[in-house]
Amino acid sequence: MNDVNIRLLKDTDTDYKLLEKWYQEEEIYSSFEQRKLNYKEIKEKYYPRTLKTAKIPVYMIEYQKRPVGIIQYKLVDDEDKELYHLKDNYIYEIDVFIGELNEHNKGIGSSAIHKLSEFLYQEKNAKLLVMCPLKNNQTAINCYKKCGFYIKDYFNTKDTIGMIQTYALMINEK
Repeated sequence: MNDVNIRLLKDTDTDYKLLEKWYQEEEIYSSFEQRKLNYKEIKEKYYPRTLKTAKIPVYMIEYQKRPVGIIQYKLVDDEDKELYHLKDNYIYEIDVFIGELNEHNKGIGSSAIHKLSEFLYQEKNAKLLVMCPLKNNQTAINCYKKCGFYIKDYFNTKDTIGMIQTYALMINEK
């Protein structure tokens, strides 16, 4: 899909206000943060991710030149490797959501995942990519399958508010 681009999240009120708007949507926060986030919380969470030294760079997904969601990645650390039962190095985890609900089911998320995956394989020498949707988030699971990911396993861990949840460990191997 040529109408989809990703750009680094900017340290601007415009980008933070979009995130705040999206985090008010139950369909978004219930699968991503488990609660609504206010502007201050958004800025505290995302400002460090706008820096060149960010360990979790965040990209704004743009569809037809309009911001519609975010995608981010991180290098999987030893603790998560243990949780996922993975041993390789250069494993990257991707998270994504389309915040504009009227833009769901248009292939935007899939296109953004393909773009970021290509970047991680080519520029970061990724050996393996993982995504970890909630087990009951069938929409996300179907999207990730469309992008070449498969379910390797399920695991339980605490979500962002401390509740034990079951997640699908989805893998993409180049």
